[in-house]
Amino acid sequence: MRQGPAFRIYNLLLERFGPRGWWPVTPPGALEPAYHPRRKTFRPPDEGGAFEIAVGAILTQNTAWANVRKALMELNRRRLMSPERLLRAPFSSLAKAVRPSGYFRQKAKKLKVFSRFLQDRHGGRMKELLSRPLSQARSELLKVHGIGPETADSILLYAGARPIFVVDAYTRRIGGRVGLFRTEDYEKARAYFETALEGVPLKERAGLFGEYHALLVELGKNLCRPRPLCWTCPLQRACRTGRRKVRA
Repeated sequence: MRQGPAFRIYNLLLERFGPRGWWPVTPPGALEPAYHPRRKTFRPPDEGGAFEIAVGAILTQNTAWANVRKALMELNRRRLMSPERLLRAPFSSLAKAVRPSGYFRQKAKKLKVFSRFLQDRHGGRMKELLSRPLSQARSELLKVHGIGPETADSILLYAGARPIFVVDAYTRRIGGRVGLFRTEDYEKARAYFETALEGVPLKERAGLFGEYHALLVELGKNLCRPRPLCWTCPLQRACRTGRRKVRA
């Protein structure tokens, strides 16, 4: 992998944690979402998988993935994992299905609104949305109630294999501590990664962006916490915060 601070961080994380295989999608005939760490190429999922990723991106707002997984399993068990079925489902039934993800009434409403948007604007097809020019697809998503930049970019990257970097709280925390950037602004942090990694061929960027984001989440959940565990962090020597804490 090429050199530079962003690439160095990526290489250290990949060496420590290995491929993450995001985004987990439920295989046909199963109920439980599965990761794909041995996947050789990053490519868009099928129509059903793309919709499940969009649903998961909405449900994962303000909660842990373990809770989202339970909600996705329940939606699959009830056979609600399509825009048509979500729209037909009684609101109370949908809210009950997504209850494990928290804020379940708000999230049930968001799923209804997103499904209506998909039906009305794109004939209920994720592929039709995701085939639009990247800026256009992103603009459309950001106009949908309950979808902000992180959710929109997660859908575009993981459901559409579009080369857009997802920024979350872990990304901002780690980027600031390591010294990659000094901003809490979503768009500036996203621009940093996309510029720093632009040397990668365009056809490979979505795969790199997805893996990088997943590795940052892994580090943020386990080591780079609000009170960081710098002594066991793979970025200790590359991180100004880690070096300062270890010296102290």
